[in-house]
Amino acid sequence: MSNFFERELGRVFGAGQVIRDPTYSGRACLGTLGKDLRVRAQFITTGYADHYDALKITVLNRTDGPVDTLVLKLKDLLGMKPVPGNPYFPNGVAPHIWLDQGKPEWYAFQPTAADYDTIRQAAKQYLDVFRDRQQEHAQDGPKLVYICAPLRGDVEKNIEFARQKAQEVFQAGDIPVCPHLMFPPVADPENPQQDQAAREMGLRLVESCQQVNVYGPEWTEGMWAEIRHAMDLGIEVKTDQQTIGHSPPRRQVPRKGKGAR
Repeated sequence: MSNFFERELGRVFGAGQVIRDPTYSGRACLGTLGKDLRVRAQFITTGYADHYDALKITVLNRTDGPVDTLVLKLKDLLGMKPVPGNPYFPNGVAPHIWLDQGKPEWYAFQPTAADYDTIRQAAKQYLDVFRDRQQEHAQDGPKLVYICAPLRGDVEKNIEFARQKAQEVFQAGDIPVCPHLMFPPVADPENPQQDQAAREMGLRLVESCQQVNVYGPEWTEGMWAEIRHAMDLGIEVKTDQQTIGHSPPRRQVPRKGKGAR
């Protein structure tokens, strides 16, 4: 039974776009919003036994327990679903999962990709209210755009690359925040203590920005830290390289003499 519910929840939350690092247990999907906030989403019944017609989303504080709960009725989100060729449902069917001799399945129809996306967006709209990113950070006019790019390795070449990308952001009318142009003159990247301090300060800069732009064909561990931090805070992350997720595709081991960023 649980495999079916896990699969259906995975079609809503599997990419990690709404809940960070989603995991599945029985009828529930569990994940985080950042810092001490956790999320539990599960299919529930609201009227008839064994008719799972709603998605219940609970926001929890890691130490204090439940913060808020929302029940999303599938009929309210998706409407009545047509069942072509079935004379028993001339007006369609209210979307729900039912147990047919103990086996869970969608009743008389199968949700489309658009249906799953509708559920996903409704969940995201609700959960966005609770993310660490505060609404007042949004503003009209130029945005603060953080330049996320590799540094270590050929430092001079990478600084010039980041400078060019910062210039592109400036010419587009936004305000580039480029750590490559700020920290190398005052923090030695070969000094572990100074390098670590600079990376932590970079994360603080991310918190002040409205957008993070990711550049370069390879994303270092330090870049991934900035990407995950931005996503935890609900800050928009943009890239032309690949779809953003919370985890790098594989951990890259730095070559000798080169750091993580």
